[in-house]
Amino acid sequence: MPIYEESGLRITLPDGDSFRLQDCASYISLKGKNLSEMDFGWWDATKETLWLLDIKDYSHLSPSEKLPDYLLEKLINKVTDTLLILSSAWLSNSLQGKEICADLLTSCQNFPTHPKKIKIVFVLKIIDAKLKLELNPLKTRLNNKLAGRLLLFDIKGVTLVDHETAIKMGLTIDIL
Repeated sequence: MPIYEESGLRITLPDGDSFRLQDCASYISLKGKNLSEMDFGWWDATKETLWLLDIKDYSHLSPSEKLPDYLLEKLINKVTDTLLILSSAWLSNSLQGKEICADLLTSCQNFPTHPKKIKIVFVLKIIDAKLKLELNPLKTRLNNKLAGRLLLFDIKGVTLVDHETAIKMGLTIDIL
């Protein structure tokens, strides 16, 4: 099983069914072109779900600080850009899309059609309880801003949780 350390957390992904767009040769050529990507992707055959996960570390913020104002826009861009990147692979009509498709796992090279689904999760490493209270309003704003884009992919909504909640949800995340 591939194990990654990201933002003070250890993420264990399924063997042979996971990927990181940032490590794909076809995506590396897009670096610096104003695209962002989710940190991890994997196919869960038992749930017929393509998971997209992004981790951010805000454990350094003091109780008097708030989550940064730019965070909402950053999360929106990550979702939008990742779905665009995957769409280019799923359509495979452009040269770049064909290259990205070739770099993806076979299980992820086609749009996950019914009853398959896409699950998008953001995990923020947050220690302060006051900061955790900011997550639900932020999640609501995020889903409202992304509503039309998510509908295009039959995605019900984006999950935004702190790392402790993610662990309780069963995501294979540990604290370093």
